Amino acid sequence: MTTKTAKEITDEAILEHEPIAIFAGFSGGTDSLAVTHWLFEEYGDRYPVSAFHANTGIGIEKTREFVRDTCKDYGWPLVEIRAKEDCGQDYDELVREHGFPGPDHHRKMYNRLKERCVKKLARDTKEKWSDRIIIATGIRHDESLIRAGYKGREINRDGSQVWVNPIYYWSGSDKSAYIREKGLPTNSVSETLGMSGECLCGAFASKGEKALVRIIDPEVADRIDNLEKECLKKGFTWGWEGSPPKGGTTQTNQSLILT
Repeated sequence: MTTKTAKEITDEAILEHEPIAIFAGFSGGTDSLAVTHWLFEEYGDRYPVSAFHANTGIGIEKTREFVRDTCKDYGWPLVEIRAKEDCGQDYDELVREHGFPGPDHHRKMYNRLKERCVKKLARDTKEKWSDRIIIATGIRHDESLIRAGYKGREINRDGSQVWVNPIYYWSGSDKSAYIREKGLPTNSVSETLGMSGECLCGAFASKGEKALVRIIDPEVADRIDNLEKECLKKGFTWGWEGSPPKGGTTQTNQSLILT
């Protein structure tokens, strides 16, 4: 497999797209922590670099606090855009109307809770139509199947958004070594859940995951419990850790169509 260094990937993206700003997607997990620190160290003194956090409105508050506190401690500018308050996307209302998403509807939930935040980030940053911004992620090639579609795609453009995966060829041990070497603080939520917990929409929730969430953030777990009760009363027959039946729901085959 032909590989590139993080700097080669990022330099290639900067040279080709000439971004007016560079953002490090900082979810609060270890991959995003590593790439955010690396990006500021390598480019922070030469380019307008900021951290970016999409607040989905259904996540663990300790993770959001970790992101804010880490950025403050390191002096990293942070842009936090909220799905509900800034983009009008209320997770609870979406679930009440359509039921919990399950894996098949992850993309639709992503569109509502994250993609609209990213689009607002681009709109707020651009000065003219042709401007482009780079958003660096912590995606790596040896990660879970959820991200397998990124194989061989270190740089991806979507209109004015240029998605760059600098540490794509780092292994998990490479990432861990970097965090140890730099003495970076890690998010305790990640250590318990195995993920950042910044989005708990439930699309990929596995059995027993809510019990782990309850240990970390009982209020979020109670909120999910209450949503499950509301959905059951409305005829949705699956919960946060479940999936809609094939063909739709007990209410209507159209009830999961999100636009």
